[in-house]
Amino acid sequence: MVFNPKLEKVPLVILSNNDGCIVARSPKAKALGIKMGDPAFLYKDRKELVMLSANFALYSDMSQRVMQTLSTFTSEMEIYSIDEAFLLLEDNEAVYDLCARARQTVKQWTGLPVSIGAAPTKTLAKLASEIGKKEGGIFVLKGENIEENLAQTEVSELWGIGHALAEKLKRQRIYTALQLSQADDALLRKWLGVTGFRTVLELRGIPCFELSETPEKKKSIVCSRSFGQKVTDLAQLQEAAASFAASAAEKLRHQGSMARFISVFVVTSHETGSSHIQIPNATSYTPDLMALAKGAVQQMFRPGIEYRKAGVMLGDFTEDKQVDFITPARKERGKAMKVLDEINARYNKPMVRFAAEGIERPWKSKRSNTSPKYTTQWNEILKIL
Repeated sequence: MVFNPKLEKVPLVILSNNDGCIVARSPKAKALGIKMGDPAFLYKDRKELVMLSANFALYSDMSQRVMQTLSTFTSEMEIYSIDEAFLLLEDNEAVYDLCARARQTVKQWTGLPVSIGAAPTKTLAKLASEIGKKEGGIFVLKGENIEENLAQTEVSELWGIGHALAEKLKRQRIYTALQLSQADDALLRKWLGVTGFRTVLELRGIPCFELSETPEKKKSIVCSRSFGQKVTDLAQLQEAAASFAASAAEKLRHQGSMARFISVFVVTSHETGSSHIQIPNATSYTPDLMALAKGAVQQMFRPGIEYRKAGVMLGDFTEDKQVDFITPARKERGKAMKVLDEINARYNKPMVRFAAEGIERPWKSKRSNTSPKYTTQWNEILKIL
């Protein structure tokens, strides 16, 4: 919508990989009763509805622009996800005005509307942000209005309270966030555990979740995709597995880890096959991980079977710096991977790939109606006629 204002006038949805399901909806699309996760084919005859394929390059770049804009308002900031961040601000009477200025600046510099919620804790701030979406984009939870809004919030709507836990609380006759915040501490510790009880303390205005300026390292990394067409050829299936292994290896190096375990899985219309391999010497070297992935696929492959999805999972991580000895050959491998990652990071896409990942890649997910990469491709930059 930022680059094509005409889309503001129509119901718009964004589709998942292979254009299968609806994963994002504009307000006008929500008003039509379209649900998150609905199959796209249900609406193929709705001429008033615009359906676009996912455009991850555009989303990632616009996300970085928003985060860079927000960082000008504070030096203490946690990027929580591609479209969420926590900022630490001074607690004073001007906090609403500061939030308004931040929201206006993001809109002016990026074109994107955002909602901002301010509160004494991260859990309350998350709730305030959700309320802000309905209150003109900004909402401050503070003092007397905290209990009032907690009373109007179901426990299932709270950050950190999943569906199963919400149902468990409802069986204990705890239906609202206010009831949860006022429940007995001993029972809450029993029902919720340590992390859940911290959420309750945050509802009471006691900060328990600190701002994390450094993202936590993942304990496992998974890269998988549904294929754009059914795969029956071993070479293509190995090519896909090698590509997923390369992507996982890059993420592994980015957080400074090495893997001692790799799992490869393939999916048909009727079953899922998997192969699990313990790696004797921890590694983040892409060619080694690709070779293991291709070997696993070869063992699982059965001629005449149609495969529709594959994936690679890396696990059992160790710190790169904790390896007891480093051979000259391993040093050279590390240098090669560093250069590879730096080149791809500079252009924010895989400019350099291994041949094993394939060139034409017919198995790649389909995105038949992707919007232009307005900010990352010169030949797709916005044109004013």
